[in-house]
Amino acid sequence: MPRAIDLLVREMKSMGVNEIFGIIGGQIMPFFDALYNSGIKVYMFRHEQGAIHAADAYGRVTRKPMTVVVTSGPGATNLVTGLANAMMDSSPLIAITGQVPTIFFGRDAFQETDIVGATMPITKHTFMVKRPEDLVPAYRAAYEIAIDRRPGPVLIDAPRDVQLSETKGEITRDIRIAKKILPEPDPSLISYAIKLLLNAERPVMLVGGGVCWSGATNEVLTLAELLGMPIVTTLLGKNCVPSNHPLVMGTPGMHGRLEADAALINADVVLAVGTRFSDRTVGNFNEFRRGRRIIHIDIDPSEVGKNVKPEVGIVGDAKTVLLAMINLMPKALERSHEAFIRWLRSIKESYEEYRNKVPFSGFAPWRVLKVLREVMPPHAITATGVGSHQMWCELHWDVYVPGTFITSAGLGTMGFGIPAALGAKIARPGAPVLDIDGDGSFQMTMQNLALVREYNLPIIVTIFDNSTLMLVRHWQVMLYSRRIIAVDFNMNPDFMKIAEAYGIDGVRPSNYDELRMVVSRAVRNNEPLIVDVTIDRERDFVLPFVPSGKWLEEAIMPEGFHVDLRYRGD
Repeated sequence: MPRAIDLLVREMKSMGVNEIFGIIGGQIMPFFDALYNSGIKVYMFRHEQGAIHAADAYGRVTRKPMTVVVTSGPGATNLVTGLANAMMDSSPLIAITGQVPTIFFGRDAFQETDIVGATMPITKHTFMVKRPEDLVPAYRAAYEIAIDRRPGPVLIDAPRDVQLSETKGEITRDIRIAKKILPEPDPSLISYAIKLLLNAERPVMLVGGGVCWSGATNEVLTLAELLGMPIVTTLLGKNCVPSNHPLVMGTPGMHGRLEADAALINADVVLAVGTRFSDRTVGNFNEFRRGRRIIHIDIDPSEVGKNVKPEVGIVGDAKTVLLAMINLMPKALERSHEAFIRWLRSIKESYEEYRNKVPFSGFAPWRVLKVLREVMPPHAITATGVGSHQMWCELHWDVYVPGTFITSAGLGTMGFGIPAALGAKIARPGAPVLDIDGDGSFQMTMQNLALVREYNLPIIVTIFDNSTLMLVRHWQVMLYSRRIIAVDFNMNPDFMKIAEAYGIDGVRPSNYDELRMVVSRAVRNNEPLIVDVTIDRERDFVLPFVPSGKWLEEAIMPEGFHVDLRYRGD
């Protein structure tokens, strides 16, 4: 008779699972044994955190859950950060953890950890499989749960004796999932929302990551164009609309763009789609709510009213709701918001003019990004680590093709960049993939560069090298009277030797032309590359900056630049 684990692998194969990520260990050995001659390819990462971040990115690119398989104890606990990251950014994945045999439960057996209890708050669902006949049904259910409505991570804990137990023939039973049927959007609420938008003097649309999962990019742009309404985005929402669309103002908030801040400051109606109203986006919840009528569309009812109480809360799929709104719009709209939009664009133009006039020696972070954007194809996928380089990307990286910008937004996980880039490359081998990283973030997961040559995954990594945890240093300067402690690296490794150790070309460019040349060549030849760009930690602060808890109007601007963020009319 077949083992339960053999039936699981057979079921995975029938479901179209051809690849998994993971690291082998004692309690998960039966699973890997069942993979032998199965035709399922194993990408063996060098740390479990790398495997699960890569799975997170894979899910964002393909919209399908990747399966991450690790052992019990430290193998399982090393997934915790990645599970929390996927949960906060709504990424689908399945984690299968080995567990000690059931007879040892509660006896502090070697590498026994209650991973189900540890991960319940940071997963969409967890399964503890205690019967062999439940292993296949648990996987089927996990796959469905991971992608249903708002995506997220699901964990299956599989004791070794359950994996090895023999079962009788095929398993046809299913685990019943208590699914809530998504209601049809309330037509009266949609009508009221349209009325608010049509009567607004300065309507603004706030786009969150839910727009990507709904596939609602076209509907967002169509509705915005009908109303002549500016669009601002969350950090995840940046991935959902093209940055070069004339109505897209970028991201507001702590490290956002001034024109996006100004759009929200002066809005009288905000149409928020697929967002949780993060504190990083709106700054001060009370100020954001004051004087504005909020329309909130979200597929997750728990988000509506959680942070900001809306005037109209519509629970539903973003694409469905926006399409209904478009269909109900009057054929001819009399109201124009062109003067407001021109004013917002003038803020962008004045800041760019100021920025270009400021004398700068060496590499300016924003200009490095402009050079990289010029040489990377529009469809290239860009991942980031977390830190000041990520915030520079929030400000200055243009997304031309929705779905090609991957970052850790909700949890802010340092070390996300390299494994995310690897996961994206596995998901879409034909697309160039760039990781924009910081030296601190890079060092947290750089061991996973071993996969680049082993599995032929040519990614380009650009390191913003300032020998410090720059974003925290920035806050220490701005908020803690320059009391700088525990952020500077006095002994960074030689990143060119790190590149050499993994068989990857490394370049430390001396100017922008050299940067442009080496990255262009790597893209053209489909070769991996590590670029070490020296950044000055004493001056390259990410500005504008809205301190935590402050209102958007309290943005700290670069020295020598000032703009009035209050709209005074034509």
